[in-house]
Amino acid sequence: MIDGPTAGPAESTSGHSRLVAGAATASACYFRSGPEPGRRKVLLKITDRCDLRCSHCFVSATAEGEDMSAAALRGAIGRLLAARVANVTITGGEPLLHPELPAILSALVGAGLSVTVCTNGVSLGDDLICDAAALGRISFNVSLDGARAESHGKFRGDVSSFECTVANIRRLAEAGLLKGILCTPNNMAEPQEYTELLGLASEADASYFLLNPLSRFGRGTRNQRFAVDRPRMRVIRDRLELASGPDSPERVLIRFPNSSKPLTGCIAGDILYVFVNGDITVCPYLVFAAENPGAQHRAEEFIVGNLFEDRDIVERIEGYDFHSRYQVGDNDTCTGCSQNAECGKGCPAAVIAAGGRIGDVDAEVCPVGDPAAPVEIRAVQPFGRGGESYAAVGDRATPVTLRVRSG
Repeated sequence: MIDGPTAGPAESTSGHSRLVAGAATASACYFRSGPEPGRRKVLLKITDRCDLRCSHCFVSATAEGEDMSAAALRGAIGRLLAARVANVTITGGEPLLHPELPAILSALVGAGLSVTVCTNGVSLGDDLICDAAALGRISFNVSLDGARAESHGKFRGDVSSFECTVANIRRLAEAGLLKGILCTPNNMAEPQEYTELLGLASEADASYFLLNPLSRFGRGTRNQRFAVDRPRMRVIRDRLELASGPDSPERVLIRFPNSSKPLTGCIAGDILYVFVNGDITVCPYLVFAAENPGAQHRAEEFIVGNLFEDRDIVERIEGYDFHSRYQVGDNDTCTGCSQNAECGKGCPAAVIAAGGRIGDVDAEVCPVGDPAAPVEIRAVQPFGRGGESYAAVGDRATPVTLRVRSG
């Protein structure tokens, strides 16, 4: 069974990045890839605003909010380069809503940076496709959370968005600009829909198909009723494995059930995140988790400074060593585990989101803390249009037949 990406440890992807997880580790980090050694990656949240209202949104985006100043960003690109940033991911909100997105892309590419735009694809226009193709060094990741309007559309708050998103995925593919299809498994979609999305990713020649669970960040904190449970995640994983062929895109399964492999580690500080106002954090998920009600950490702990206002921001970034400030895996379970030496101890943001403190076990994916004990039927439940039932047996979701005796 595959608990994470199929590439080997630290295998290089394209450009200045490398995969976080390899074949021998379970993917605990919310990021698929990090920068090459000695470099950094930055995520720029260029707008608060969004044209959808997704059930899982980490930043609880709405139609209201602020846009990042394009002029301020252009003036700060030199600071990003001095901080050894090699590539940039543009995010939001919905970045396509930013009125100066073409100018932002031009400035970043002109500075020699590779850029990925993460989008829901709804507002994609011909002009942006032409501009991005002409600039070069630009690719797009598009979010698609079901293979039906009734699943993806409802999960994203607009049923009509489905057809538009699929059409624009194909347009990006035709222009050679599509990089990945991103998916949040949810219980509005049937298991077969994820294999259909894998097929779409293959047809569109996407580099990868990434599935990331509905996590306890932002709007997802109060929408856990839409989350796919562990047995169902095993069903999805097993079906994707069966549907995959030698020419299929890379399957990236983030924080899927794991009952044997050591975990990937935390790359806070290698990937920076810049908020609309210029504040920089060493990891967005640490801030998102710390903003949850009752969190045991404060968001301010992970803010380094402001890209636009602090002249010494490069020195602040270089001086903030997350792993010197916090010890991930500082607990008896981790220190006494036979896999301690090769385990990265998982994601501290997930620990915070679960109500813990950095140093606690990342129990959701830890093979010791995994509720999925091998060779034990833990849950039997109906799932799917045909009323199939599945029992979680070991690390696999197994179809079963239920016979109910009356009386």
